[in-house]
Amino acid sequence: MTALLSTRRGRFIVAFLAIQLLLPLRYYIAHRDPHDERFAWRMFSPMRTAQCQPTITLDDAPVNLGSTFHEAWVEIAKRGRFAVLEKMGAQLCEKNPGKKVVVTLSCSYLDRPNATYGGHDVCQAPEL
Repeated sequence: MTALLSTRRGRFIVAFLAIQLLLPLRYYIAHRDPHDERFAWRMFSPMRTAQCQPTITLDDAPVNLGSTFHEAWVEIAKRGRFAVLEKMGAQLCEKNPGKKVVVTLSCSYLDRPNATYGGHDVCQAPEL
């Protein structure tokens, strides 16, 4: 190890490997979205089987997600990704100032009880 650290190339290799090993830890230590598994071994994860239903209302009227947002956004929202739903809500808040935008995500899981996230005006409190 000492020989590796004695050269510039060796220090670069050690630093690169350390970053590659440590960077994914932030998703396991300080993340708030249980559906975000970018660095997980997804084939072994029960979260992959989660079924989520996003709903968004604008002044208590349901928003048709398919005609309002791109299909890719809707599909990722159905996987339960908080960040995408929050951006969708923010976009509606921006287009409809002064109106109430409520984002709700209802999910069913194989390994835990069903859960509902959000359910409040995201124009006032943007996080689910």
